Amino acid sequence: MLSDTLFYTSPAKYWMEALPIGNGKLGAMCYSGTSSDELSLSEETLWSGCPRSVTKPGAYESYLKAQALAKAGKYRACHEEIRKNFLTIWSQAYLTFGSLILDFGVKKAENYERRLTLADAVLTSGFDAEGVRYRKTAFVSAPDNVLVYKIAVDKPGSLSFTLRENCPLRHKTSFENGVLFVDGECPGDADTKSKNYPANDTIYDVADEKRGVLFRGSILVDTDGALTEENGALKVENACEATVYVNITTSFNGFDKQPYLEGKEYLQPSLDAVLAAKEAGFEKLLVRHVADYKKYYDRVSLRIGEEPDGAPSPTDRRLLSFDPEKPDKALYALLFNMGRYLLISAARPGSKAMNLQGIWNNTVRPPWNSNYTTNINTEMNDWPCLPCNLPEMTEPLTDLAKTVSVTGEETAREFYHARGFVLHHNADIWGMTAPIQGNPCWGFWNGGSGWLCENLFAVYEYTLDKDYLRDTALPIMKKAARFYLDILVEDDDGTLIICPATSSENSFRKKGTRGEAATSKSTAMMQGIVKSLFTNIGKAYEALGENDEFLAEVRAALPRLKPFSIGKYGELLEWNEQLEETELHHRHVSHLYALHPATLIRYGRDPELFEACKKTLERRGDDGTGWSLAWKVNFWARLRDGDHALRLLNNQLRYVTAEKNGEIAYDRHGGTFPNMLDAHPPFQIDGNFGSTAGIAEMLLQSDEENVYLLPALPAAWDEGEVKGLAARGNVTVDIRWKDGKITDHKIHGETDKKIVLCR
Repeated sequence: MLSDTLFYTSPAKYWMEALPIGNGKLGAMCYSGTSSDELSLSEETLWSGCPRSVTKPGAYESYLKAQALAKAGKYRACHEEIRKNFLTIWSQAYLTFGSLILDFGVKKAENYERRLTLADAVLTSGFDAEGVRYRKTAFVSAPDNVLVYKIAVDKPGSLSFTLRENCPLRHKTSFENGVLFVDGECPGDADTKSKNYPANDTIYDVADEKRGVLFRGSILVDTDGALTEENGALKVENACEATVYVNITTSFNGFDKQPYLEGKEYLQPSLDAVLAAKEAGFEKLLVRHVADYKKYYDRVSLRIGEEPDGAPSPTDRRLLSFDPEKPDKALYALLFNMGRYLLISAARPGSKAMNLQGIWNNTVRPPWNSNYTTNINTEMNDWPCLPCNLPEMTEPLTDLAKTVSVTGEETAREFYHARGFVLHHNADIWGMTAPIQGNPCWGFWNGGSGWLCENLFAVYEYTLDKDYLRDTALPIMKKAARFYLDILVEDDDGTLIICPATSSENSFRKKGTRGEAATSKSTAMMQGIVKSLFTNIGKAYEALGENDEFLAEVRAALPRLKPFSIGKYGELLEWNEQLEETELHHRHVSHLYALHPATLIRYGRDPELFEACKKTLERRGDDGTGWSLAWKVNFWARLRDGDHALRLLNNQLRYVTAEKNGEIAYDRHGGTFPNMLDAHPPFQIDGNFGSTAGIAEMLLQSDEENVYLLPALPAAWDEGEVKGLAARGNVTVDIRWKDGKITDHKIHGETDKKIVLCR
């Protein structure tokens, strides 16, 4: 089907043409080549670094000085004080395992095709060469934790190839009983102190206590041909078929365990995984994989318009020829399903939270270290989980929140003399929470802890799991609120503010002051984060029937928080006062946090602020990076303007050419690469997840009182059907519509919410 299959008539030449497969732990980008083939491999715990404490002498004194400068309106001086004396170092980096290269020696291939079927997470390709038909099948099994790659030919004895590794990390190779082992070590540091970001150097420390993660890659080839080892590679000759089984296991043993000295056993488990896979065989592994995957994927389905008849066009050509005036409506459903596919393939219970690239990476120094960027991107990765009825996939982010709620206590204490915990702009697998170096517009932002709590509380709102709320979410929420209660200060009018504050990565010019600054007395974003957190804590206590002194403190502070203001253009005021943005069309629209993902500003309840949000988006414009376009889809859906939301989706579907020769282009507009991955550019997976969540938001919204059906349906989507979307209150919803009107709907589960038909 056009809405759940990626189809191509040529192999991938570049990484952003390759197709992703994964199981939450192990990921591969598959080129599906003919003369040679490449599998670019990643594993979720292959990170640089090890546990460490990041503090800075004099940071608290610098914070107090910056606060006084901000309260006095000396924003540029505040900015410089923080830049020089408060910020620290970069986070650690997510790494690549490297690639497996298979050389087939094919000179000329014909009748080529490759396809990734999102409905079963299986990648297939085939071609003819010299009278032989080659067929390849690949998937990554979650039940068996192996990558499976099978090559078969229709002429007995005509399959021959060599397989070699290309790992850029420090490693050695060995062979035993037909298994290729790649045993290596991650660098103990990614040059985090470098001022030239991104640095190209990594540091392999000789001191045991500073050494990094150890790893083993086990590659087993099972074939009916001859298998030998030759010049550091595995060689298959005169075969009819061969199946390659791959497992990668590391010594990572937790954010607080030194991976070299306290690492878990990883050598034998890696070998055991591929031996067990060989014993089970390809067919059993495939059946288990498909059954495991489909129990998640089949929960939701979406159809927009009727599927056209005839042979499908290749996906890259569909993107290249996409015309919003005559849209390929199935492409919207494909984008929606791609996000669900990536989510199931990159986030599973027991795995680590998805980073900027999910689990897929092909370099030891990826853009922005492929870390956890918590001022939007990390949280956006989880947005489709709940509306798309995949609550299990929120567990990895919950585990990250647990980690930083521990490591962030030191940061709160050392940098702010506050209790609770804080998380700034970046985190990594070791739970870094300190303010990173560089510009205060990103480095000085202490809203990560509060924003993560928005995601945590949403899990309860959708599932109504009171045990989760009591034992997991609320304790973390209380620790985050404790920090904000300790650092709130009075403004001149007696209201409470976070001071100084930034609006993520944006900056301004103040009249009469030279240069630009990012720090002001307060911002709508930080006020929104704190207000939503305090509001949700009140709801959590009410749901659990509890009451204590902490709740009384939160309730006392909540009405005193500085309210949102409207600026001279009718927009929601971003900073404490009317200030001129240095970039009017900035990618971040952080001051609308109260509209989305929070629910502080709502349709029908806050008309003036609601209109101010519209004006803000109109001033920001409809362009942006990939994730920015996706966030704006969600904003416009919340504003009940489906046609405008669709305009942003159309921009998201703009074709962006694959990067060439390994070069990364940062200056193109957002869109979609040939393989349907999001173009920031470069690749960031959050745009995929934000787009999927945005489409769900256009079709179904909910709050504590109501469930809204088709609240932001575009006029162009005049006919369609969606099944299985989830709403707050532990219910799922099916909707069918025609001529823009709901013709049928079903609510699965009991709810006391009002069902509102918006069409």
